[in-house]
Amino acid sequence: MRWNEIYVASLGSWLPEPVPVAEAVAAGECGQEWIDDFGYESVRIARESEEEGWTAPPDMAVAAGRTAHERSGLNKSTYSLLLHGSTWFQGLDIWPAASYIAKRTVGATVPGLDVQQRCNIGISGLDLAAAHLTAGYGKGSAVMLTTADRFGGPGANRWQLRHGNAYADGATATILSTTEGFARLKATATVADNSLEPMARGDEEFGPVSRAAERQIDLTARGDAQKAVSDETMTNIRFGKVMQEAKQAVLDDAGLEMDDIAYVIIPSTGRIKGPFQIHHLLGVDESETTWEFARRSGHIGAGDWAAGLENLLLTGQLKPGDHVMLYGGGAGYTITTAVLEILEIPAWAEPAAA
Repeated sequence: MRWNEIYVASLGSWLPEPVPVAEAVAAGECGQEWIDDFGYESVRIARESEEEGWTAPPDMAVAAGRTAHERSGLNKSTYSLLLHGSTWFQGLDIWPAASYIAKRTVGATVPGLDVQQRCNIGISGLDLAAAHLTAGYGKGSAVMLTTADRFGGPGANRWQLRHGNAYADGATATILSTTEGFARLKATATVADNSLEPMARGDEEFGPVSRAAERQIDLTARGDAQKAVSDETMTNIRFGKVMQEAKQAVLDDAGLEMDDIAYVIIPSTGRIKGPFQIHHLLGVDESETTWEFARRSGHIGAGDWAAGLENLLLTGQLKPGDHVMLYGGGAGYTITTAVLEILEIPAWAEPAAA
């Protein structure tokens, strides 16, 4: 989908300091393969302190949202919607985290909706927000998209959820506007293959309550169970088809080629064993991706893309006129891609501000 007059007005994040993976290896929390094979150097892990205590994911999102709002210079009256995405527990069962976040960021009367599609909601949420703004639904001209996750407790061990993905803690916020912004959203594309959903479910049966308090979630085991009863080659082909179609669709809608893309913001997941990596699929050099950021941050769930874009700006790697592709996906299986055109470097990302 090609968009007109949709801008990225601001970004914000709440990200704890990176913790060296070597510390986790020394503590017996994970194996040396997380460094040698998957390429991680550090992972962002939220740790309690006497000064701050424990920060719940929705409060992380509030902090990120407030930062993004302050940076934007927008009036709260311009917001017509807040979308909140997550992949893991938000602190309470049967509770609207989005309403809590909206009240504390964009206002008590702005609708707050929780949206899900695993990690992909960090980009597909932009798709939904742009459609909302283009349709002119509501009285405002801006939408805030927040993401937040904190992996821990008895149910989610960041090192054992999925082999090769080091799950990190953190929250992000992105503001889309029809009136102003430092970047223009040129196009988005979402491609789905719902026949790949069993890769996230495996052979586990549905239950009346969550089992996370009783046993750790093991996404690797679910995938292995599905591989045992399916044609793995055909499964990989279907994954690859979705990934290629999403890449090409957004380029076509944006009227660009891969050579026109300055950077690709990729999922902050680990390397795949073997010589073939995601940048080969994209047809770019690894230096043109956010792998260096990814390997030092870990997989921030749905927040990889906003955090990756913010990092590119704060580290001076972008300039006006650059095109940036956001490329990611989520179990289910969906891939969403987006192309941004950088119009200017926002004041908060100038060297003096950073």
